[in-house]
Amino acid sequence: MDALITAAGKGTRANLPENMRKEMLPVYSIRNDKIVLRPMLDCIIYNLSRVNIKKFFVILNKNDSYTGNYLKSLNYNIEFLYQSRAEGFGKAVLLAKDYIKNDFILNAGDGIILNSKKVKDVIDIYNSKKHNVLTLMRVNNPENYGIATVNREYILRVDEKPEKPESNYALAAFYLLKKEIFDYIKYTELTPAINEMIGNSIKTNYVKINRYEWASIGNSNNYYKILERTYRYYRKLFP
Repeated sequence: MDALITAAGKGTRANLPENMRKEMLPVYSIRNDKIVLRPMLDCIIYNLSRVNIKKFFVILNKNDSYTGNYLKSLNYNIEFLYQSRAEGFGKAVLLAKDYIKNDFILNAGDGIILNSKKVKDVIDIYNSKKHNVLTLMRVNNPENYGIATVNREYILRVDEKPEKPESNYALAAFYLLKKEIFDYIKYTELTPAINEMIGNSIKTNYVKINRYEWASIGNSNNYYKILERTYRYYRKLFP
């Protein structure tokens, strides 16, 4: 199975210098049973390689040679796709349509599931059912997220930042998607495409994660919180 990682955003929401990507900010990780600092993208690729993902497609801004050069220095099978300008998560994913031929993992480049068991759970459910599988977490401000309405087994619908959320289950930006998703992407965001798939009876399962198991660099004001969260998470595993 291949993985697609989006990392072509401008970083304006993170208040970073023009040539610095939030996907390249360091967070804590585990290597050889030691806690280390590595760029977020490095950590995402490393964690996915640990669940037997062999090929990675990474979407970069066409002017971002720094990130590309860093990733080329890693010992992974990475193919780069280039986006001329940021047009939303959905449009970024659509760039991979002619390259990814099978169902795939999608991970936003600025967020990571810290609990590797939950990643394995996503893959196991997919292997068993061959459905889309999304990851959900409970949040206190659901109006700021893509939100899922669920029953005991399936996602019934998803909505992007609804004014009146039907639940507090937010979408973490880690998905296992059927390749047919490319045929449904018509807008800048990905959520409407997923919702249309569900409306066309393409079943979508989910895995719940705890909020603290998802580390995402949204802006510079919460970056220190992500550093603290990743360190504390791994410190519990390796006291």
